[in-house]
Amino acid sequence: MASLNNTLIPGWAPDPALAAWADQQEFGPATAMTDSALRSLAKQHGGRPAGLYMWEGEAHQVYVGISSTSVVTRLRQHVENFDHANIQSFRYLPEVPDTGILRAAERELIYDLCRKKFTCFNREHSAAIYGTSVLDELVSVEEQKAWFSSPAGANLVDHQFGGDEQSVLGGQSAVFRSEAKFEKLSSHSEYVLIVEAIATYLRGCVLFPRRTQGQFWSLSCLPNLKLSGAAKRLVTLNMGMLEVFYINELPDGRLMLGVATDSTMLPSRMTWLALKRHGASMAGHVHKSSGPNAEFLLFNSPAKFVKAISRSDEIRCAAARYALDRTRKGRVSGRYADAHNVLLAEAALERAVEIDHSTVGLGDALQAASE
Repeated sequence: MASLNNTLIPGWAPDPALAAWADQQEFGPATAMTDSALRSLAKQHGGRPAGLYMWEGEAHQVYVGISSTSVVTRLRQHVENFDHANIQSFRYLPEVPDTGILRAAERELIYDLCRKKFTCFNREHSAAIYGTSVLDELVSVEEQKAWFSSPAGANLVDHQFGGDEQSVLGGQSAVFRSEAKFEKLSSHSEYVLIVEAIATYLRGCVLFPRRTQGQFWSLSCLPNLKLSGAAKRLVTLNMGMLEVFYINELPDGRLMLGVATDSTMLPSRMTWLALKRHGASMAGHVHKSSGPNAEFLLFNSPAKFVKAISRSDEIRCAAARYALDRTRKGRVSGRYADAHNVLLAEAALERAVEIDHSTVGLGDALQAASE
């Protein structure tokens, strides 16, 4: 029979206070984290036990998570990824497989755990790095952790390229491929604000963007992408095969911006209202491969996104955490790498540095002018 990579400690017992909290939330009984227990849970629920789960480590740290398909799959992943926690037990709370409902419940529970001073892995270890990645060859794990505590400051002082600049960015041929679309976008009436939004994202959410561009993220300019409702894609920032940031132009000329975030790091209580105050709304997963914690936020103007990132550390951290996780998934390749527009990327990177040397962000100024 298969085994897990945790070690059950003889005589270990759940923390009484945490057990009382779990009972109050109507979680099921604490069950030893074993392969047979996980198999039994799956069997009891037809192989698809959807809902919420929580686990407790040997030092009584706790983690709360969700799955709209199978909590057993997620628990197995956690045993592997959180090996240092040495998970001892888990609990299960059945719920309808509705991602929106599950995420709302998850955020409320995490908030309550933190408020009651339990050591919650969801927040206490938000900058943790699990497993290995090809990214570690370019940026050490220690650098990644340090970056997450202060992305803008770390990005400002990082001036390295990931290897030879000509080979990474494609040299003059890449510039030639970028010219036509870049010139067309630069003539757009909202070009300055578009660059400001990209720069804001790179500055506060992307790991060492100058060093990792063209390898771990790519920025396409006016891509040939068919959208519903006669909307037009202006820019897309990809990590791997997944778009994590984009700006669309709607038929009436308005711009809409979408950005991927880690849902567990968004404001915990009344999430929709907290986001609405920053001009954002939740769009859900958007892509099947975006991961269990993905939450795309929509802003009805790039200026509101810029303002939100500068004023809400929760939104910025949620976007940065998601971007870091996607960066660790691997390099961009194929048509995504080929579509990288080095001229637009350079304009945004230069603006990102300028933001740090200005007292008032351009996005704030444009937002104020429009109000």
